[in-house]
Parts: sequence; structure tokens; C-alpha cells
Amino acid sequence: MRVVATFHHPSSVVQSLKCNLTQDQEHLIVAKVNRLEVFSLRSSGLHFECSLEIWGRIVSLKAIPSKDSKQSNLLVLTDHPDPKLIPLTLVLDDTGNASLLSKETIDLHDRYARPAEFVTDVYVDPTGEVAVVSCYTGRLKVIEFKNRERTGIPLDISIPELYILAMTLLYTTKDLYTLSILHYDHQGRLQLLSRDLDLRELSASPSTLLFSTILSSNVPSDSTPFLIPVLPYVSHEENGENLYSSHLGGVVVAGCGNKLLFFEHASQERQEVRKGKQRRASKRMSSGDPAEAAKAKVKEKERETKKIKPKMSVDWPWSEITAWCPADDQGRRFIIGDTFGRLAMLAFDDANGLLLIPLGETSSAVSLTYLSSQVLYLGSHFGESQLLRIHQSPFTERDAETLPIPDHVKSISAVSLPGGKGKERLDDSLEPSKKERGGQVVLGKGKFVEVLDSYENIAPIMDAVMVDLDGSGQPQIIACSGGRNSGALKIIRTGADFQEQAVIRGIENVTDIWPIRSHYEDIIDSHLIATTLHETLVFSLDGRNAVTHMDPSDHGFITRSPTLAVGNIPRRATTQNGGRVVSSYVDSSLVLQVSQEKVRVIEHDAALGLFVPVGDGWDATKEGRTIVAAAINSSQFVLGLSGGRLILLNLGENEQIQELKYRDFGDRTYGMLEISAVSCSPFDTTKKYATCIGVSFWGTNRIAILSLESATSYLTTICESDPLPSLPRSLLLHNFGQDHNPKGADYHPHVLAGLVDGTLVSFSFREKDLKDKKTFALGDVPVALAKSTVDGKPAIFASGSRASVLYWDRQRLHQSPVMIKDAVRGASISSSAFPSCLILATRSTLMIGNVRGVDKMQINSVRMGLDNPRRIAHHPTLRVFAVACIQTKPNRIGEPQETTSSLKLLDDTTFNRIASFACESDEEVTSVLTLSSSDVSSARFCVGTVQFKPGETEPSSGRILLFSLNTGPESSFQLVSSTPVSGCVYQLVSIQGMIAAAVNTSVRTAYVFIAFDPNMTIHKVILFKPEKLNNSTVVLTKVSEWNHNYSVTGLVVHGCMLIVGDAISSISFVKVDDTTLESIARDYSPLWPVSVEAMDGDGVIGANSDCNLFTFALQRSGHRSTLERNGSYYLGDMVNKFLRGSLTNIDISERKSIEPKHLFFTSTGRIGVILEMNDKISLHMTGLQRNMGKRIIGPGGVHHATFRAPANSKGHSDAEAAFGFLDGDFLEQYLGYADYTDLLQGDMDAEQVTMSHSQIQDVLEQLQSLH
Repeated sequence: MRVVATFHHPSSVVQSLKCNLTQDQEHLIVAKVNRLEVFSLRSSGLHFECSLEIWGRIVSLKAIPSKDSKQSNLLVLTDHPDPKLIPLTLVLDDTGNASLLSKETIDLHDRYARPAEFVTDVYVDPTGEVAVVSCYTGRLKVIEFKNRERTGIPLDISIPELYILAMTLLYTTKDLYTLSILHYDHQGRLQLLSRDLDLRELSASPSTLLFSTILSSNVPSDSTPFLIPVLPYVSHEENGENLYSSHLGGVVVAGCGNKLLFFEHASQERQEVRKGKQRRASKRMSSGDPAEAAKAKVKEKERETKKIKPKMSVDWPWSEITAWCPADDQGRRFIIGDTFGRLAMLAFDDANGLLLIPLGETSSAVSLTYLSSQVLYLGSHFGESQLLRIHQSPFTERDAETLPIPDHVKSISAVSLPGGKGKERLDDSLEPSKKERGGQVVLGKGKFVEVLDSYENIAPIMDAVMVDLDGSGQPQIIACSGGRNSGALKIIRTGADFQEQAVIRGIENVTDIWPIRSHYEDIIDSHLIATTLHETLVFSLDGRNAVTHMDPSDHGFITRSPTLAVGNIPRRATTQNGGRVVSSYVDSSLVLQVSQEKVRVIEHDAALGLFVPVGDGWDATKEGRTIVAAAINSSQFVLGLSGGRLILLNLGENEQIQELKYRDFGDRTYGMLEISAVSCSPFDTTKKYATCIGVSFWGTNRIAILSLESATSYLTTICESDPLPSLPRSLLLHNFGQDHNPKGADYHPHVLAGLVDGTLVSFSFREKDLKDKKTFALGDVPVALAKSTVDGKPAIFASGSRASVLYWDRQRLHQSPVMIKDAVRGASISSSAFPSCLILATRSTLMIGNVRGVDKMQINSVRMGLDNPRRIAHHPTLRVFAVACIQTKPNRIGEPQETTSSLKLLDDTTFNRIASFACESDEEVTSVLTLSSSDVSSARFCVGTVQFKPGETEPSSGRILLFSLNTGPESSFQLVSSTPVSGCVYQLVSIQGMIAAAVNTSVRTAYVFIAFDPNMTIHKVILFKPEKLNNSTVVLTKVSEWNHNYSVTGLVVHGCMLIVGDAISSISFVKVDDTTLESIARDYSPLWPVSVEAMDGDGVIGANSDCNLFTFALQRSGHRSTLERNGSYYLGDMVNKFLRGSLTNIDISERKSIEPKHLFFTSTGRIGVILEMNDKISLHMTGLQRNMGKRIIGPGGVHHATFRAPANSKGHSDAEAAFGFLDGDFLEQYLGYADYTDLLQGDMDAEQVTMSHSQIQDVLEQLQSLH
């Protein structure tokens, strides 16, 4: 069974707001597609408080204020599985930790109503007493609140407006709730009107507060209008010269054309006059005289269609408006952003009416929230969300235009604005009437916006490839992300990030390194010992930019042979206590060095800055042996000698080394057992001695744990491992926990072994036995181990072909790859210049830096600005990315957009542009394919395009282009062949030396065709148009056609078959036999797939437009084949791409039970993984998920089974439940559930989960480690 889990949660912002969730603290709440994040506003910035996962798609977020306090509640509107309102309250526990709590849910579902066409939103009156929800056509849901608590059930109020584009609650008097509505009427005209809500009569009668008016009908189809309510304002000017400085409040209409229009509320007197007219008209229409009634109706229609001039207006010079927010409490200033990130301030000015002041360029905003002190939060879907500060004077680029303003838009410089002292008056050539109604666009200089902080966003992900860029074996994802002015390629990988701080060059062939201190109890390292296969080097750490190689005559280290171990040791002192001799250890400047022949004690002379040998040391050659392995701690020195002898030494009086005990090892099969590695690191780091040591052997490939607990038990065997796959060459005993007591909850002793075949083996050391064996692959060279500290926690740095960090988290040992190549050895270092760092030895350098973020996804951006990447392919031979881009130049709203498309070739290491190809003006790249080649010079790219023609509803023409790239001294990128096709080339794949293309020509006909050169194999086709190449002409010839679908947009190769995704229908399997296409099997259900990918066996996984995942299996019965749907699951996100593979390194020992198979990428920035779980385990996990779904209820009372039930265009069906998939993220909640026995028992005997608690923990911890 398949398991769905999340690598990266959705990062696209839906909405944001500021309110007080507690009495004395302001908060910023950010809504993403399925999650709320709460930040408190502190003097130091935004402080994360808590988050809450919502089971459903968040559509809107509002605050419910209270009259009696500053505290507000939250109101979340979701649209799956059914429309719901979820009130949320922030609560603090005894320790001050915050969490969002849902006490109830407000169900808005109406089985027979039609979902709203354009606006699904909730609006809350400023008093917090009424919330109005638009989620169905022609019907409003009204909910009443008192002191932030709901009173009564939702009320249904019908309205005649069916195609509502925007709506808002106006600022009115007490107990009056007036809606302003912008909609298309029955004649397709854009109309602004208002309605008074009567909660007793459940009616929405026409209001006289804001008179109805017809607006311009030339509204761009892709523009979303906004209605901005404005508070009443009374000018404090005494002379009263400006007639438009005071107003009664009203609404600003934004996004309807290229002007911002302010319509004022009607005065009480005008309202009474209008009400009188309405009463008289109503009386006439209800009279018995048909002629009089008809005349009254005509008169009323004329009144409704009458155009009313706005009180004030101002030109909007930029693109469609996407977000706005008030910038003060008086309703005098508003921040407005457009789709290309251009930010401006709309201000009501006493002297000039409406002023539009450009501020600068940011990410494309979908949400703006003013916080305080000119600080603004910008939430984005297409770029990074940002924390901004708006300055009163230019912040940067003081001589450049703040924002470009079209020449035909009249603007005025700030110094020419009237009304200020010393400023000039307006141009007298303007007509008085226009001067009064029109506002001013200010022509500014410099950027007024400063980015204080950015929040990573990888949405929307349109396409992705997974490649190993540096040959480290750790794959990375290159994703086409962003949009508008924030196009980018995102380089995504899991694992830790090494932040390099310094590089020491010219030190080659280092095999091991040890930092040492001047004194044992010092915390700063002063010297560095490095060894090669032939010599030992000593360096003095003199500063950040100074490392001195010490002359051998200046120190007493053995330098003419390699060093096996070295470290600081304390001096042993003895005292008399009641007739007993008591030994203790005191601070010293002693250093112990172990070479292949000798053990030497050296003392550091601080006055001279030299190291001097002391004592006689210990010589292995006197026993006729050599030292083959060594490990030391503060008081114990363990040596592995040739001939299979292990010897234990320590430091006696007068710096003399004394021998405590030795043991010879042998085996009946192998005879004398040579020692390969030893370790004596204490599990309790507060002690200066170890109670056990580890030793590994040649031949048997075993690890033995020996006792050091007492003199009588020295070097006796405690336990022994089974034979390992290969020889252990590095051994380490390590406690990953913070507890030093073996009985402590955070005491996790482990035995780690680095093998010569590039694998790392770990055991937990519990109950005097080696348990929980895990194996990790780190390449194919011997693995070296070193202790380190990562993010303040103890960790192990492992270096092989690939570098990795092992750490303890969530009750499990985790491995996190580190993006470092050729790291031979690592060691912790803490010098005055580089505190708490890691030093790494490579083949030719030493690097110093920090490892950060072991449990995070590392994301880097290659910014492309207006070039929005849409398709990407990687050519491994050429080491080149082919990226299809679309560039839309910023235009003024309502004006034609200029869109261009291009293909860019980027170096896969530096991401520098190598070459590019610009499409024709009416052409767009829709698919990219790289063609493999054995000869680099003949490698090429295949590109599919679509050509747009005016008036076409479905494209009827496109091209398939072939390119050649010569990467030699004279690099060239050439278009070598062009083949016209009758439709859009949605997808290109390579199969059996041919190119298969999904081409759509109309709604009714589509075909898949295969093209090849009949005289050459495909790797010779490098020409785009008929040209000579090697004395031959290459062309693309259509050899087969398959036209049994409506609109083929997905195409995947699976062996000798093509998996075809029809955007209108479903899935088909087509066999490629030589040059013919044969339909094998087909699903006929209206599935509407948007992306598909092949699975192991004859299976397919896909996603459809209703945000569901599905799977099919090809079933064969005799000569007949059918597609059986064996999985359906609601994801809540639109999946744009599937990739086979995984980002994580799998524990080799666990591959059989759970194995990652696919990655998927969505439009909201979610990256997920599809894992395959074996049948035995999945049966238990299915029962566990069922039991958990009954006990764990989501916010708003949503049940898990209901949430994951597949959705369709009409919502969800009660008859169909999710099957074939398990929710991995939900199952992992079991690990933090207190009363797990309740989940295992179920409600009846048949629901009991028979797998033990510890086994379930192991499975779910394993699942956690894979995403």
C-alpha cells in the first residue's frame, strides 16, 4: 500500500491579518492553504508562537473583535469537505506556550445550492457582531456573534445578484449592516450597489447608503476587483476651501479598469429623498393600473442603471491589483500592491483629494497587513513573503524613479503638490471640475521600501527534475518556481548545510586531524595536529587569518611517522587520606601522542610556546610489535598491536606510562585475530574514564564490547556483534543523549562502525547488548567517524564518498547528508577565531565551518525575475539545464500584455547562461526533452511549442524543434530542425529511439505521434531544418498516429508502453510495437487528470483537477487487459509534477518494509513523497489509521475519513471513501499520543491492532526518517 507524507509543507500565503489574540499582545496570523501560523509582534521582530493544521483548504481568514476587550478570536473559512466556519481562540498553558483551540464548527453546507462563481469569502462587521459568508450563488450565510461567541444558527438570506465579483461590509451606524456589492447584472454590465441586511426578516433590501451605479464594462477578465471601505472624515481646515477634504465615508473601487474610484455614502437627507422615491415607486408598481405599474418599473430601471460620478478618483498606472490594507486607523491611507510587486500608497489628502504615492517594488502580494511603525507584512504566492519597512524618505536608489509611470498617465512631482508651504499650485490649465474630482499620481524618486526579512516560498512549482549535480550520490531537486516578477529556479535538497568560514590551502593528503589545547581544562584550541600516511604536521592557530606550521625542532612530537591518536590529558596526582593513597586528576599541559611504534607524553611550555617530551613514553617495538589502532580518553589509552593483542595503558606518577592489562585475541577459523579499530570514548562525558571499550577485527568483521568496570574484569567480553558486511576501519562509542545517567530518559549510547565498503553501521548499546542495527550507505570508500556538535546537540560527522551527520531526534537515530565533496576526516574545533566549529580535511585543503539545519530542507534560489521558468530538463552528458521560460512584461491594467517565450541553457554547476533561443512573438514553449548521446558534440534538445492565433479557443498550430549544442572551444547553440504540428505540443518523451509527442488539435481530436529519421538512429538527428550533416539530410517523419482521446496533456514512458493522460477523460495504456501504436487498456471515467507517472509493475499514479491522488493497475486476463483503479485519496493540492525516486538516503536494512517511490510537487509549494509499504505492515497501519480517525478529530470537528475522501466538482461524495493510500503525516501523530492503548484496542474486537506498540513505533519512526 502507498503512504503519502510531506517533505515540505505548502509555503504559499492565502491571507494574513493583525489582531490581539490575547489581551495585551498583538499578533500576526498567516494563513496558508492548510495551516495557520501565529506570530507575536515584539520589539525584536516577529516571534513564532504556534501553528495549527486545518483539515481542509483555507479560503479566508478574519478576526472577530470584541466590544469589551482588545482580544479577538479568529474565523477561518474552509471549502473542503464542505464549506465551514471554524472559530479559533488562542490559549496559553501554564508554561506560557500558545496554541489555537477550536471549540465548535459552523456548518454552511447546502446540498442543493450552487457554489459561488467568483467570491467565496467571509466578511466581519467592525463591531464583531455579524459575519457574512458568500459561498453559494444567490445566497448569503449570516452568523451573529456576541462577545466573540456565536449566537444562534447561520441565517440564509437570498440576494438577486448571482455573479458577484467583490463585496464588503460598509462602515455604518449601530445595528445597521450594509453590504456593498460589485457584480455583473443580467446584461453583463458591471454594477455597484448596496443592500441592508435585515436579520429579523432575513432579507437584503436595496440600501440608500450607497446609491447604485453602473461602472465601466471593460473589466479585464483576469482582474480581481476589490471594494475598500472608508471611514467618514471631517476636515480640520478652517477656511473650508477644499470641497472634497471632508466626506461621509464610502467605498473605493479598485481593479475595475485603470482608475481608483471613491464613492461616498449618501447623506441622511439624500437617503430620505431616495427612500421616499422608493416608497412611491413601490406603491405605483403595486397599483391596479397596468400602465402606471409599467411606467414605474421603467423609471425604477432607469434609476438603477444611472451612472453616478465618484466623489474622487485617481489613475492607477500599473497592473492588476492583488492586495490592499489600511495603513492607519482613520482610514486615510491604504497600501495597494499589484501583480508585479509594485507597491503604492493611496492617501486621502485635504488639499489634493486622492494621492497615489509609489513606494517601490516587492514580491507579488496576495496579502498585505500593516503591523506598526511603518512595518508591513507581505504574503505572496509567486515569490518570497516579506517583512517590509516603509520609509518617509527614499531608502535607496535616490536618483531612480520609484516606479515606472506610463507617459500617458499624468503625474506630478512631490514638490509641486499644492497645499503645502512653499509648494507650487496645480497646473492652471486643468478644468476646475476635473481639478476637484481628479486625484494626483506622484512622480517619486528613490525606493521607499526596505526588506527587513524574507520568508522562503517555493510556490508555485510548475516542473522539476532530480539530479546529482556534484556526483556525491545525494540528489537535488531543481524546480521551476515563482511567477510574475519573482521567477526562480529553486535548488532543493535535504540534509545539513556546511557554512564555510575559512580554508587552509596547500595541506595535502591528510588522513586525520586533532585540535589540541594548551591546557587540559582550556576551552580554546591552540594547535592543530594533522597526519598523512608518512608524516605528522603541527600547526599553531594564531588567529583568524594566521595558521603557522611549526618547525619540528620546536616541538617534541613524533613527526617522521603517521599519528594514530593524540589528545590532551590531565596529570595524575596522589594524596594520603586516612592512610589510603587516593589518586586524582588535575589540570595539566600534557599531550599524549600515539604513533605506529611509540606512545609519547609531551608538555606544552607556555612561556616558550614549545612542546617538550617528558617521561620515557612506551615503546611497542620492545615487544616486537607495531601499533595498528589506538584510542585515548582522559585517563585510559587503548592500543591495538600487531599479532592480535589489545593493551590497556594509563599515566602513572612522574608522567610515566604504565601497563594495566593486555589480551590476545584468536579464532578457531582465522587463528590470530588482527585488530582493525578501537574506541574508548566514555558514554558519560562528565567522567574521565570509560567503563567499556569497542574493538573490531580483521577476518571475522565483528565488533566486541569489552569491560573496563573493574580491575578484575578488565578486557573481558560483554557482547559481540554478528559479522558485518565488510571490515570496520573506524569505531566510535557515543551517547547521543544529554543524560549521563544510564537510567535517564535521554541516555542513548550507541556503537558506530565505519566500514571499508562505504557503509556506516550503528547499534544501540542497551542491557549489555548490541541492538537495533541500522546500516547507511555513504558511498564506496572507507567511512571515518568524528564527534561534533550541530545546532547545540551532540552529533557524529561521518565522511566517506559522501559526508553525513548522525543525530538523535524524535526517539530515533537520524542521518542527514552534508553537501561536502571529498571530506576525508572531520574533527570539532573551538579556537578563539572559530568557536564551536568543525574542521574538515580534504585531499588538498583544510576547511573550517559550521554544520547547520540537519533536520531542514535546504533551499537555494537562482533568481530569474520576469523570466518565469515553466519547463526544465537536464542533460547529464553536457551538464546543462534546458529551461523554458515565459516573460510577461508589466503592463497597465486593461492594456494588452506583451508575452514572450524562450529556451535558456544553463550550466548545471554555476547556473550561468550558456545560450538561449527566443520563440516567435505568438509562440510559447510548452515541453522540453533532452536526447541522450554518446558523443557530447552531437547531444541535442527537443522542444515543443504552441502558436496562438487571435480568436482561437483551442490552439491549432505548434512546432517541434531540434537543437544542437557544441560545447567545444567554439561553443554554439543551433536550431537545426523545425516540424510544424496541428496543435499544442503538451508533452515530449523518448521511447525506443523515437520521439513521442502529445499534440492537441481541438476539443474533439487529439493524437500522439512518433517521429524519427528513417535513415538514421535518433542520436544522429541533430538538425532542426533540412541541412547536410555527415553528407545526409535529417528530417522528422510521422510514422504513427493514435487519436482515441479528447485532450492529451500527459505522456509517460513505461517500458515499451506509453501512459496517456487525457485532461478531459482519464488514463490509457498504449503499446509501442516497432512503429505502430496499439491501445492496451483504458479507463473511461471522467477523471480529469493533470499529471501522471508510471509505477513499479504495470501501474500508474496521478493527480486530477479536484486535488485527488489516484492509482491504476493494469490487469491482464487472457487476451484482454483492463485498468483497475486501486487507489483514491484527497490531497487538497494541485499536483503539477511527479518524479520517481527519493531525496533521502535509505537505511539499507529497512528497504524491504517501507521504500520511497515518488516525489510530487504542487502549486502551493508542497513537496510530498509516495512510499510503498509492504502488505503485512500496511494491514496493521490501516487498522491503526481507522482507530486514530475515531479518536483524533481535526479543527472544526472534521473527521479524518471525511477529510481524505476523494472530492469531485460537486464537493465530496458520502458514498466514496479514500482507499489504497495511507496518510503518513496523520499516522505519525501516534508517536506523540499519550494513551496509545486506546488507539490499539479500537471500539470492538475486530478493530484491535495486533501489532505491538514498540513495533508500531519502529515503523512510524522509520517512516519519519524518510521524509
